[in-house]
Amino acid sequence: MDEPKEVTVTISERSFNLDLPIDDEKLMACVFFGLKQYVKNGSSIKVRQAYKTFSGTQEIVTKVISRTEQLAEWGKETKRIISALRKL
Repeated sequence: MDEPKEVTVTISERSFNLDLPIDDEKLMACVFFGLKQYVKNGSSIKVRQAYKTFSGTQEIVTKVISRTEQLAEWGKETKRIISALRKL
């Protein structure tokens, strides 16, 4: 059995946030799979993704995802961002 992974859950009056280890691709894939099922069942999601760029500025991207193909593309973009951040 693998070592337990740290997952931080923050709950406020308007949100439920999951913080996952950036190096755990398997755990992130499980979250993306859950979102894929949600979208596949006919629901849309609005994603707000924030990250720091190479120059140190904050980048915020908002996307509305209503098709599984869009979710797959967002997953690929997210992997590219994570890969770039690991190199910093």
